[in-house]
Amino acid sequence: MRWLSRFVVVTGALAMLSSIPTAASADEMYLGLRSVTCSGLTVTGSGLPPSTRVSVTLLDSVHGRQLDRRALSTSASGAFTWQARVALSGLRSVRAVVSRTGATSPIAWTDRTVPTACPLAYTGAGGTLPLIVVGLVSLLVGSMMVTAFGYRGRHVGVYRGRHMAAR
Repeated sequence: MRWLSRFVVVTGALAMLSSIPTAASADEMYLGLRSVTCSGLTVTGSGLPPSTRVSVTLLDSVHGRQLDRRALSTSASGAFTWQARVALSGLRSVRAVVSRTGATSPIAWTDRTVPTACPLAYTGAGGTLPLIVVGLVSLLVGSMMVTAFGYRGRHVGVYRGRHMAAR
């Protein structure tokens, strides 16, 4: 009989706990980074109140350097989408931080690793033609300098000069 009373008490307590509504399901916010490529990404969020002004910041999550920032307003359903055009050259991971406009503390943040290493920005000269031209000009200038200064004084003839007889 004693085990039956304990069973009834435990079952009643579990029934009471399961009937309590959870506030977390109503306040759930989703923040995601998708379509991450070397030239940009898409930031999506949902679960915010309608027409809320938020600020979305993209950061290099390793160094904390700010890549881009945008002030957005949520839709009637409490969602937003931002297609950011930023160069992810040399980055390994990106962080998106959402905060209310004018506030310093973030509402949510998420990290995403860049799937493949993006190539660094191309800043050098193209091809081998400039290197060939520089090499040929260097050879030409060098041979002209050897010709000009290598034979100095030999084209006039041999100078015998006056010498005193040695005793």
